[in-house]
Amino acid sequence: MGKLVEGKWRTETWVRDNEGHFQREASKFHGRVTADGSSGFAPEAGRYHLYVSLACPWAHRTLIMRRLKGLDDLISVSVVHPFMGEDGWTFDDYQGSTPDELNNASFLREIYVAADPNYTGRVTVPILWDKHKKTIVNNESREIIRMLDHEFTRFATNDIDLAPPKYRERIESTLDAIYEPINNGVYRAGFATKQHAYEEAVYELFE
Repeated sequence: MGKLVEGKWRTETWVRDNEGHFQREASKFHGRVTADGSSGFAPEAGRYHLYVSLACPWAHRTLIMRRLKGLDDLISVSVVHPFMGEDGWTFDDYQGSTPDELNNASFLREIYVAADPNYTGRVTVPILWDKHKKTIVNNESREIIRMLDHEFTRFATNDIDLAPPKYRERIESTLDAIYEPINNGVYRAGFATKQHAYEEAVYELFE
């Protein structure tokens, strides 16, 4: 695995601490599409693009929301190769993957550098990309699905609200409760490099 440091790719073991515990870096892009456009990112047909991996559950839920809301024709998609090697996510000829016809990138890290030439951090999916401003709006899946659910309503072909106001607080608190032991727990177990770190993560996952 690797990461970008001031816009340069470095291959290194970066997801673990000295005790072998998986350490997740926080997402860096938290722009927001708003229905009224007050954020600087207005919902417009054909303006936004998703970069995803079919091997990543975080990215997968943005595809699910896109389909459930009927936004397939509104928001285009590029799919990276499902295997993430030393070069990170790549655009290669593989079943289910696509070339990056929007920015002609070979590596997903090029998208991050296009948004911020001095970017330091992980290169992850999903990415919500603004074709007009040529930048990353957001790379946090939970925030992206909320935008797709609530900020593109006038374009959605399916009139459903997957987080109705009267249930929203309960939904968010449930997501918070399951995130660390379950959603992130499988990564903490899978990426642990020492036995005690693995056992801690597995215990919390199955407790």
